[in-house]
Amino acid sequence: MMGWMQGAGDGTFYGPHTENDQPVLVIGEGAGLWTNCVTWKSPQLAQQYKHKKFKDLYYQSDE
Repeated sequence: MMGWMQGAGDGTFYGPHTENDQPVLVIGEGAGLWTNCVTWKSPQLAQQYKHKKFKDLYYQSDE
């Protein structure tokens, strides 16, 4: 998805994924398609994994 007045990145991308045997939606943004957030099916799962960085996802801080 490209936003109006898009910044320097390549847009926002959404992709279904699985983490810890749970279906999630990964949101990536920027020129490097870095993971911005992982959305969970419940507030409890989101709270449990809120600071977790998953090894199979690419984050800007990984560079």
